[in-house]
Amino acid sequence: MENFDRHDEQAFRRLDDLQLEVVRAEMITDGDERLGIVIRALVLRAVPVIEKVCRTRGTARGLSREQILKSIDDASVRLLLRLQRPDRQPAVPAVAADIAAACVDAREPQPPAAPRLAARRPELRVAEGLGAALKEGRLRPSTWRSS
Repeated sequence: MENFDRHDEQAFRRLDDLQLEVVRAEMITDGDERLGIVIRALVLRAVPVIEKVCRTRGTARGLSREQILKSIDDASVRLLLRLQRPDRQPAVPAVAADIAAACVDAREPQPPAAPRLAARRPELRVAEGLGAALKEGRLRPSTWRSS
């Protein structure tokens, strides 16, 4: 795709969704190598639909942020692969919304993380007992002279 003129990509971007879908169908039947440019333009236009569906459904189902982001990635790749098929497809935003909903529904919500509690204060009975004995005078500190 790097060998193509930059004007081809700009011309494809100027087309609306229906025209791009017609061009996609023609390129698939003709075996045109510029098909990737058209599919990429269609997927980029469908990304806002995918994000909206994944975020709303994912939040409603209790998915974590990471799970929602993975669902968005998964739906984008699935749409990219689906648009390469030669059969007639419904409108790209409708396909994107269906794929995004399926990707979110396939994920199970993660159980909430256990609360992180502060560690208990350690019980240092021996150290506290020695400290009290030193204060009361029952023990004398060890020095080099007394050893």
